This record gives sequence, structure tokens and C-alpha cells, in this order.
Amino acid sequence: MVLIGVAGAAVGLLIALQLTPKHPARQTAPSINSDTTASAPAPVASASAEQPVTETNHPGALAFPDSWAAAPGAAAPAVASASTSLEDVVSNSLPAIVSIETREGRGSGFFAAPQTIITNRHVVSNNASVTIRLASGAALSGRVETVSQDFDLAIVRVDSGAASQPVLPLGTVNNVRAGQEVIAIGLALGVFQNTVTRGIVSAIRRAGSTVVLQTDAAINPGNSGGPLLNRDGQVIGINSLKISGSAESLGFAIAIDHAKSLLSGGGGRTPETTFTSAPQSGDPLAPAFASHSSTDDMRDSGVRLFDQNVQLVARRAAQLDDYWNRIKANCTLRIAPGYDREWFGLWDGRTELTSPDPSCASAVRDLNEMADVVRTAMAKAQEDARHASVLPGQLRDVRHRYRMDWTGFDR
Repeated sequence: MVLIGVAGAAVGLLIALQLTPKHPARQTAPSINSDTTASAPAPVASASAEQPVTETNHPGALAFPDSWAAAPGAAAPAVASASTSLEDVVSNSLPAIVSIETREGRGSGFFAAPQTIITNRHVVSNNASVTIRLASGAALSGRVETVSQDFDLAIVRVDSGAASQPVLPLGTVNNVRAGQEVIAIGLALGVFQNTVTRGIVSAIRRAGSTVVLQTDAAINPGNSGGPLLNRDGQVIGINSLKISGSAESLGFAIAIDHAKSLLSGGGGRTPETTFTSAPQSGDPLAPAFASHSSTDDMRDSGVRLFDQNVQLVARRAAQLDDYWNRIKANCTLRIAPGYDREWFGLWDGRTELTSPDPSCASAVRDLNEMADVVRTAMAKAQEDARHASVLPGQLRDVRHRYRMDWTGFDR
């Protein structure tokens, strides 16, 4: 079975998707930037070095820069100049594009960082792990970190990905114009890897809170999750949807800005934007790819239960914070940085007592015993959540919310 979102009827989708104002020579996508600047949340202790982030004007979220800084030894994403040929844009992009294999079928995806792949949610389906097939033919194991049902997006983590893995730079739809040339690349028909098609942006549309690019570039079954590139080699959309039947040249890609929001913890949502002419009132504005499965329901319930359990454990941890502060005030300790709570470092030996005072040693032993109760409770909550198909990224988000994140919980 080849994966791709296919609308039930062309008429239904065209009702759901509202066209932006008709100014062919000047049409741009609705701005996805906010004028309100907010400080970014504190970095998670377990964040990897290969995932640089920077402050953004999207309230409470982080965003990846438009041109990614490469990790040491990594190949930086190449942004083509205006004079770069189409052939060079394609050849520079191909090494970053992959096929994604599951029990249900195959789709496409692309590296946005050496160990991070963006694809469609319907490509990974309800699987927690998938097989990644590189352009070279090599196969790697990937785990689904985060999904957005509302925006049909998924983030896949490839722990064995090489630091030198080529990646694609992420652009924005804010400066996209109807009529500009675009390139779609993916696993056509689930068989022909790195198939390239070319076309134009036919329109910039809005479906509910989702900004989508309509294109006449051929998007075949299996292209889902692959990149829609501009002539600079930047990803401006994720190929997701086509109209079948009598319709011709009707393909849709989700604005890359939603994926950037998902990567930074914003859930794919962006600040509300306004079209110059508002969609007609009463028309249903819902993405044609949105559907909810029984696994999604179970996962949502699992996230809520995990949140409740972690909140309870965090109250116990707060009591240990007070005890830990008393120990620090009277004993000499070597404290490692980077933990949500300093005493988490006792679990992996990076934080330790250096004072020879026997009373200090006794106090640390007591704290360790109480901390083991906290760790056991967290492990039980994590295991229950995993059985409910809660994804690693969702677990980490909840832990971080209550200052209960420790890298050992991911093992």
C-alpha cells in the first residue's frame, strides 16, 4: 500500500480550502510572524548539540534558524544562489531526502538536522518506529518523536544518523508568490525513490488554521512527506495531498512554518494570521487530511494520564528540593550542571558529595533513598504511557513542564 492523503472528492476539498486574494503578480502567503516578542523557554537538559535553536517572535516557542548551523564536521545545508541551475538545486537536495517504510506502506521524508527527519503524520501512521531508507540505499532505524494530527506532520529521530548527514534548509511561506517555480521530490508510487517533478505555486490557501500551498507539480502516491523546494533549494512545504479522479495538477503541501513550529515545541501552531479578504462565513475550513484513529484517542488519553502522574511525582520531588538545599548549605558537593533538579545528578554519578563529614554522607544516603522512590514512580508512569502509544517527544514535553526531565528516563 502506498501512503498519500487523497481527498474523497475534489468538490469537497475546494469548498474547504479558501483562495487568497487574486493578485497574481503580487500574491504572497499570509504572514506567520507575530509582532509580539516573548522569551524562549529554558533549554531541556537532554537537548542534543546537533539541534541548535534560537529565539523567535512566536510566543513561548523556539524556532530553528532559516539556515541551519551544522554540527562540528557536518555538511552545512547549501542554499542555492539565484544563478544556481535547477540541476544543481536537485543534486544538492537529493542526499537529504529519504523514503520511510512502515508495516502499512512507504512514503517520503527529509533531514532537517543530522538526526531529525520531517514527514507527514499519515506516513508514519500509528507506528512508534519506522525504517529510514537513505538515498544511498542504506537502512536506518527511526523513532517517531512527535506528531501533529491537526497539521498532518511528524518528526522522526534517527539516533544513528551521521553528523555529516546532508540536511535541507527550511524557508518560510511568508515570501512565497503564486506563479513562482517549485520542485517536488519523493518516492513516487512507493517505488521510484528521489523522483523529481517541477511546477509552480498555483495558490496559497488556508484550511482552518493550516496554510497550504497548491501546486501543479506532480505529487504522486508515495511523495507524501517529501519536500516542496523553491529555486534556492529551501523547503517551503511538505507534500501531503492530491486530488484524484478527473482533477488535474491539484497537489497540496503544508507550509513549512508549521513544521518549524512543531520542531520547536509549538505543536505546529502559529499565531493567527489574516487574509486581505476573509473566507466566506459558514464555509467548513478543515484540512482534508485530518482524521482521528483509535490509536490517536488512546495516545491522547495516555498523555493526559501521564501529565497527572508526573504532576503528583513532582510534588514529592519539590519536598526533596528543600532537603537538598539544606545539604548544600552544610556540606561540600560537586554539582554537575544541566539537570532540571540538581539532585538528579546523583542518579548517574555526575553530582556527588566531596565532604568527609559523616553526617553529610548520611544525609546524602537518605536523600538517595527518597529519590529512588521518585525515580521508580516516574519509571512506572513512563511505562504506562508507552503502552498507551505516547511518543518520546510527548513524554519529554510533560516531564520538562514539571521540571522532571532526566536523560535516563529515555533509556
